[in-house]
Amino acid sequence: MYLMGACVCDDTETETRQRLALLKPKGARKLHWRDMRPSLRGKVVDAMAAMDIDHVIVAAVPMSQWNTAERARRKCLERLLPLLETEYNVDTLVLERREISQDRNDIRFIDGLRSRRFIGPIRVELCAGETDARLWLPDQLLGAYGDAQAGTGRYDEFLGHVRTVFIDSD
Repeated sequence: MYLMGACVCDDTETETRQRLALLKPKGARKLHWRDMRPSLRGKVVDAMAAMDIDHVIVAAVPMSQWNTAERARRKCLERLLPLLETEYNVDTLVLERREISQDRNDIRFIDGLRSRRFIGPIRVELCAGETDARLWLPDQLLGAYGDAQAGTGRYDEFLGHVRTVFIDSD
């Protein structure tokens, strides 16, 4: 499956940034799930659970039915953007920067959604992951979800409060 996560928080929320920065290992540019020890993963999940933040996962399943990961990503964006806009009153989505061509394709796709009136005025910004600790949240969310799916993580209580939306290739 292709997973896309979103964590809905106020753009002025310095407390979120500070909490996450305190958990970042020395020398690391950002919190990255796959680079952390299990003990730190548990601390991060506990910190996220204590925050007043809504978490959303959109999963394109099964991955084998999508032609490419980029197509699955577009389907996730297509489902996530209107959900954030209408149900969570999000006016700006900040996506973590990827390769320049991938970012350009994301923006082109989002502009197409807007021109077809599939989404309203929600803004989409691209930002480098290490520049804003709030961008670390979706990585942690999806890491915990992936570990739970693989049976290697014990994050059921936290994940029980996460909204998960599944989309299929039909």
